[in-house]
Amino acid sequence: MMLAIEVELLTGRYAATAHNDRWRAEWPPHPARFFSALVAALHDYDNVDQAEREALLWLERQGAPSLWVDLEPRVGRRQVQGVYVPVNDITLGGDAAIREAEAKLAEAKTPATKRKAEAALEKAKRKAVAVDPQPSDKALETATALLPERRTRRVRTFPVVLPETPTFAFLWPTVDPSPHRASLEQLCARVTRLGHSSSLVRCSVVDRNFTPMLVPGDDGDVVLRVVGCDQLERLEQTYKHHQGVESRALPARSQRYRSASKGTAPTPTAESVFSSDWVLFERVGGPRLVASRGTDLARALRGALIEVHGSQNLPETLSGHTESGPTAQPHVAFVPLPFVGHEYADGAIMGCALVLPRGLAKNDRELLLHLVAKWEKQRADQRGNLTLAAGTLPPFIVRRVDLSAKTTLDPARWCRASTRFVTATPIALDKNPGNLRSNKDGTARKAALEAQQNISDACLRVVGVRPSLVEVSLAPLLPGAQHVRDFLPWPGRPGRTPRVRVHADIRFEAPVRGPLLLGAGRYFGLGLCLPVEDR
Repeated sequence: MMLAIEVELLTGRYAATAHNDRWRAEWPPHPARFFSALVAALHDYDNVDQAEREALLWLERQGAPSLWVDLEPRVGRRQVQGVYVPVNDITLGGDAAIREAEAKLAEAKTPATKRKAEAALEKAKRKAVAVDPQPSDKALETATALLPERRTRRVRTFPVVLPETPTFAFLWPTVDPSPHRASLEQLCARVTRLGHSSSLVRCSVVDRNFTPMLVPGDDGDVVLRVVGCDQLERLEQTYKHHQGVESRALPARSQRYRSASKGTAPTPTAESVFSSDWVLFERVGGPRLVASRGTDLARALRGALIEVHGSQNLPETLSGHTESGPTAQPHVAFVPLPFVGHEYADGAIMGCALVLPRGLAKNDRELLLHLVAKWEKQRADQRGNLTLAAGTLPPFIVRRVDLSAKTTLDPARWCRASTRFVTATPIALDKNPGNLRSNKDGTARKAALEAQQNISDACLRVVGVRPSLVEVSLAPLLPGAQHVRDFLPWPGRPGRTPRVRVHADIRFEAPVRGPLLLGAGRYFGLGLCLPVEDR
């Protein structure tokens, strides 16, 4: 038994912009985009069909689908040109007071709060359409901006894919759709477009034995957005927030796919004690910070969550401490993510992540997510923005995201298996290796050998195997990374001896799965390593 949903491109073309590159078309089509189209079809009517809703709740629990789809080079791409078009009427949907009142009305639970919200909404609407006998300069400027000769223009792109076969399918090979088939058929019949409004489609549940072209696999090199549990609810909550007006990134999670014909890549011989289960925060405002300020940012993030929790004891997997002192067990790491490894990289921190240890207990994970939700409820503004600030750290504004368009914030970038890792931030060595800068004969070389052994020991603790080769340097080894001298002493506490810090190029005999965080400051973003292609 198989669930197969076929999508036919009625115009032979697929117009959808890649979520992380507006100059490139999305291909293959992402399962999360199709699920969002089904949710839009669900809400075609004011009264939602409960059977259809149950069908989508069931579908979101079935895991990532396989795809029957044309792959490169059987796909043509239209050359993208920037087109300057007039912006929309800036007064339409732009009244923040109306949107805020509508959001409060949607969240109202009791008759009293509903009446209050309705009154506030009516007041906001009257104010929006009221004629001011003495308009302000700002109001006049807004009005004249609507005139054709005053309308500003912005660049837009319309990337398009032209597959050789104008049909593709999402496949769940082991799923029996019988209990929900009728509802899924109704929803599919109402999906008329996928992506841009010009990308017209016909969707249907079909009885065909497709041979998948792409299948989910952690060793794959194609990353698509897929859905998980609570996706329907998260989409509905997101819509309540943006009301179809504000720009938004739809909730999703990333999943690697591999070609079904290539088989499975060799299984990594070892994996990090840290997992690919991350809670991501993307920078949305505040001054630009570089990687050398990362430890301050990590401490501010940790402090914010602990402050929200209050005086109660946190599990050691979250706090990193027991009653007697620091724990020896892997625990949550607070990791700033710098832009490195690209020819134009500048080391700017694009956001930060809570990196969960592998095998974290379900109760501890739920407690961590509860703390994040509590922090957002208490401190976030209407857009979900949170401010991190502590000591000399300037206000750094972040927003929690499920998936970011920034490659730096993609966990897959840091977590993939590789035989070679290079430091994005320097490793704070657990032991003093000696003077790496000495001009005396043999002193610096002996210190370098000690540092290499120190890093080998750190790898053994984090991934369970020693590297075959370690090269150390005081200078950065990745584009965008910073010199060790740019970083403040670690741990930077009174009475604590500063650790020696080095960059490293680390090689393993067999693939090791990241993320790789090494050294004394690994729980605060030091020793963050980027998997790279071996030379």
